Amino acid sequence: MASLTKTERALQGPGIFEITLGVVFSIALGVILSALYLIFKTVETAKEMPKEPVIGAVYFLEGSSASGKAHQWGRKHQLLVDGGTADITFTEDELNAWMASVMPKAAVKPPAAKAPAGKAAPAAPKTDGSTAFVVPDQPNFRIRDGVLQVGVPATVNVFGASLPLIVQTRGHFEHGQESFVFKADELYIGSLPAHRIPGLTGWITRRAVAEQDIPDDLRAAWRKLSLVAVEGNVLHLSLP
Repeated sequence: MASLTKTERALQGPGIFEITLGVVFSIALGVILSALYLIFKTVETAKEMPKEPVIGAVYFLEGSSASGKAHQWGRKHQLLVDGGTADITFTEDELNAWMASVMPKAAVKPPAAKAPAGKAAPAAPKTDGSTAFVVPDQPNFRIRDGVLQVGVPATVNVFGASLPLIVQTRGHFEHGQESFVFKADELYIGSLPAHRIPGLTGWITRRAVAEQDIPDDLRAAWRKLSLVAVEGNVLHLSLP
């Protein structure tokens, strides 16, 4: 059978393949745009959940970092690293003090100075030249009712713009093949509930842990733990 001419194909309209391809492309584009909208949708930051939460809003509840309640974190850290028999509990204040000591908060970029009338604008303040796509800030821990929350504020640099982003996860610990591992029950990337996408939560959690620069002595101590549990408002660690 002879192939159809351009005029004949135009008169017959698009075929099944073209229609199917157009539908698939439209659905994929819609999913991507919806995901991007949720990722960069504003996350409400608060210390406690409001009495009347806004319907459809995602909240990031910051953990406490009161220095007056975290004065023992150094001694507990040393007990953990020493590896002797011990029962150690960490509050969220102590975990956040620990993070503050190893990862200071990112410096706020100073605004460019305005030029006086009739004069050229002064040079922009020098920065470290970082052009990373995602720049994470200091992690924040919150422990409530047997659930550990880890939140990581970040900045996404794209097309010359810097967009704020908060990644937060809530979960517990389970014993893995070699040591205890964090099991995420919820994972939000901005306002996107990533835990609803099969396999994504586990992949992101493993990738995030693998990229952390954890000292060898702390890794060794973690493998020796006989218990890692979130109990009430504390993280309970036991060394045999």
